[in-house]
Amino acid sequence: MSTIIGGRVAAPHPAKATLRRQLLISLLAPIVLVTLISAVVSYYYAFNFATLAYDYSLFESALDISRQTRITEGELRVDLPRAALDMLESDTHDNIYYMVNDSKGAFVAGHKGLPLPPGNAAPGKPMTYDGNYRGSPVRIAALHSLVPGASDQDPILIQVAETLNKRHILANEILLGMLLPELLLIVLVGVLIWYGVERGLKPLAALQQEIGNRSHRDLSPLPEQNVPGEVRSLIHAMNGLLARLSKALSVQQRFIADAAHQLRTPLAGLKTQTELALRQKDPDEVRHTLQHLNTATGQTTHLVNQLLSLARAEPGAGRAQALRPLNLSDLARDTTTEWVPRAIERNIDLGLDGTPAAADIEGDALLVKELLGNLLDNAIRYTQPGGQVTVRVTTERDKVQLSVEDNGPGIPAAERERVFERFHRVLGSGAEGCGLGLAIVREIAQSHNAKTRLGPGAGGSGTLITVVFPHAA
Repeated sequence: MSTIIGGRVAAPHPAKATLRRQLLISLLAPIVLVTLISAVVSYYYAFNFATLAYDYSLFESALDISRQTRITEGELRVDLPRAALDMLESDTHDNIYYMVNDSKGAFVAGHKGLPLPPGNAAPGKPMTYDGNYRGSPVRIAALHSLVPGASDQDPILIQVAETLNKRHILANEILLGMLLPELLLIVLVGVLIWYGVERGLKPLAALQQEIGNRSHRDLSPLPEQNVPGEVRSLIHAMNGLLARLSKALSVQQRFIADAAHQLRTPLAGLKTQTELALRQKDPDEVRHTLQHLNTATGQTTHLVNQLLSLARAEPGAGRAQALRPLNLSDLARDTTTEWVPRAIERNIDLGLDGTPAAADIEGDALLVKELLGNLLDNAIRYTQPGGQVTVRVTTERDKVQLSVEDNGPGIPAAERERVFERFHRVLGSGAEGCGLGLAIVREIAQSHNAKTRLGPGAGGSGTLITVVFPHAA
């Protein structure tokens, strides 16, 4: 199969087997292996069948020779007609030998030196065995026979030997007759398997064509109708990936749009202030303009930092959530300490109340610190000089609560949900801000399975924002 790279179909790597080839090999290899095993077994039985048939013929020849053996003038003689000898030795494929020994083991007639049988058998009972004669393997039939009229009642030994050519020819013919139909059957099965594999891979080919024809901007789900279950699960997984990619891209696009929208105005203001300072001649006017420029630069820096914090906090925005056990009390104490100079600068009484030792959560330390930093920035920014801001960490059953309370002007009830929206600011607050702090807080809280609550502070005045984290296991 081809692979899909950057919206285009790439050719398969030559060193890697395709799925089609793997399926064909997996299905055909067992069939070929079974056929080979069947051929070996068939040859074994075919050769045994040929051996039995020709052994019976050898024994018949030994019987014929025994019928032509008699005692003449006190001597054992084998009276074989010339025609019988010619018939016995006229085989076109094999050499046939015979030997007759008397009851004492002395050679009487035939071909001297045939291997003797490994044991004795009863008269008239055939015995067959393998041997070697004149450098060729032979099959030998031995017959112990009694000679009528002989004074000695010990049997004589008659042996007929034959080389193995006809046996191998017959076994090969039987094997060939069995293998040809099996080979034809393998070819037929191979064609059917190839057709089945091609038909089974059609959904993958259609999926490949569907993806190959798509634009890199098209992240819509792939169709899952009328496809096999195995391919449907693959398409389902790919659709999940496309959904995650679409979400990640939308996050990036939204961040770029927000950044462009929010940075355009302050950057234009910086440029205007700079041009004004370049045109002014009076040092006092230049100094006044530079002070405005410094303030605008600080606000723009704050906005950029907030945008970067929002980008880090958004799910799927490029930062993997490395959730590890951390103590929220220690983190709250360290973060609050870092904000003390800023609170002193604005004459705000910043305090930390309650730090239970068992305030453990699963979280990303950098993001949780960012969350608390934004809560403190909002509280200090919008609380009047001489006010109070208090950070608390409390535990309740399976939850750990982080709260920041101030005694500032508070947030009207109608605005309490909207302040978590991006760039939303409460009118008439009298403080400079970009409206991203609480949006960042909610994004970070959601990425930690935490919930945010906003309400009035103690006595109904000020603001109390609480983030409820699940307790670490």
